[in-house]
Amino acid sequence: MALENCPFDITPYDQSSLVKIPKLANLNYTNQDFWSMKSRLVDFIKEKFSDSFNDFVESDLAIMLIENWAFIADTLSFKMDQIANEIFIDTVSEVDNAFRLAMLVGFKPQPPIGARSLWSANISNLLETNLEIETPVSIPIDTEVGPRFIELYAADNNNQPIFGQSIYIQSGTFLTTSIVGLEGRTYLGGSVGTGEPNQFVALSNFPVIFNSIKVTVDGNEWTQVDYFTDSQPRREFRVEYSPSYAAFVIFGNNRAGQIPAVGAQIDITYRVGGGVAGNIVTGAADFQTNFIVPGFSFSVPVTFRNFTKGEFGYAGDTLEDIKRKLPYWLRTQDRTVSGDDIEIFAGQFATEFNGQVGKAKAILRNYGCAANVIDLYVLAREDADNLVSPDNGLKVELQGALQDKKMLTDLICIKDGVVVEVDVLVDITMNKFYRKFEEEFRERAIRRINGFFLLNNWDYGKTLKSVDLIKQLADVPEITSTDVHFQTTSEQNSGEVVTTKFYEIIRPTNITITFVYE
Repeated sequence: MALENCPFDITPYDQSSLVKIPKLANLNYTNQDFWSMKSRLVDFIKEKFSDSFNDFVESDLAIMLIENWAFIADTLSFKMDQIANEIFIDTVSEVDNAFRLAMLVGFKPQPPIGARSLWSANISNLLETNLEIETPVSIPIDTEVGPRFIELYAADNNNQPIFGQSIYIQSGTFLTTSIVGLEGRTYLGGSVGTGEPNQFVALSNFPVIFNSIKVTVDGNEWTQVDYFTDSQPRREFRVEYSPSYAAFVIFGNNRAGQIPAVGAQIDITYRVGGGVAGNIVTGAADFQTNFIVPGFSFSVPVTFRNFTKGEFGYAGDTLEDIKRKLPYWLRTQDRTVSGDDIEIFAGQFATEFNGQVGKAKAILRNYGCAANVIDLYVLAREDADNLVSPDNGLKVELQGALQDKKMLTDLICIKDGVVVEVDVLVDITMNKFYRKFEEEFRERAIRRINGFFLLNNWDYGKTLKSVDLIKQLADVPEITSTDVHFQTTSEQNSGEVVTTKFYEIIRPTNITITFVYE
């Protein structure tokens, strides 16, 4: 699979442009609440039964009956609107219901991903024999969300973890750098085969990290699949997640997927964690522990340090992620035929150890005889709203996944997208009376600016205009006027408007807010 030999500076013949799906409006019970119901019923009685009933004193028994009816009508109206909202992906408000809608159509929300970092192991004195360190080595770290753990494994030439292999510091050397750290902790679960079809095992710890589940039955490893679609019973299992990303291992029925034998020992190894807490900075961890050297009567202190930052940590799809992804996923029908299909597939692609795609853009070349050549510009998700150049491993895995989905005649070249970093300078003018509330207004302004720059609101080739950001602050009545200036590395592309090419996307770096009082 070739990632090279793809010219970068080309003129697109056409580019993917996702059709904006119209949003359904939330149903609400305006004019259906208790007081509205009571008022309407009283007006109805006055209109229809004015001759026979005119006692509307609040202490009257009739008013009590009217209020009871209004309460029941209010409750029923609210529940009917709530149920109607929860059966549509556009208006669903509870993550449990969003998961049910996803399961109904076969869409799988993205589970958590543990952050990855590279580590070194160092000793103070040379040894005449290899020092073997059994894996995983669990390193505790302190984060803003509490204590977490990073597990260290031996790394291959592509810095991918080798599970089940020890870390070695070779004799005559002080250190090794062939170590990869994965945020999370490993747990062992299990059960016994019941012989019943569709047996499932609920894992007791969560959130379970993406693709971390390994299953053996009587010592034989079984394969994880998305669906039991083959009529032959094979040693396969499926995994389903709850909204909190607790996992359930599901076996087959001997027509699709094999049933574990009665009394068979089912062992399940899995990892728990994920999220941006593992995205530690370079050198954040410095941990020392002792290991025994065979043939010696003493232990050797080993110091572990991370010489790269932690990256690619992801907490799993939220309610908003599901609502955004599911309609587009349905449109592709598990194919990559059109440019939109390719963009959607790539935009929802994730790996175990190389992160996930944050933004993708498919471009049809206008370059000689290139009618079947598609340039796919991708950027990896660093965290919720930041993008970085993709790891080569991510591009290779994406290329392999597209190979199974694309049309035979298409050639897809994966390229790095470009992030245009923008410093945002905001001058806010207010009456001097509000000076003492400056921090409160600063927080309000930052929330609106961050909302404006949410990653889901931006795409390749989109122009940044100061007037659009000013509109986000216009609903704060205390602000007299707002002035916005953008600064990039190019003076010609700074000021009130920042433009981008079709393979570039704008992301803010520093946001500076200055208050002027008059």
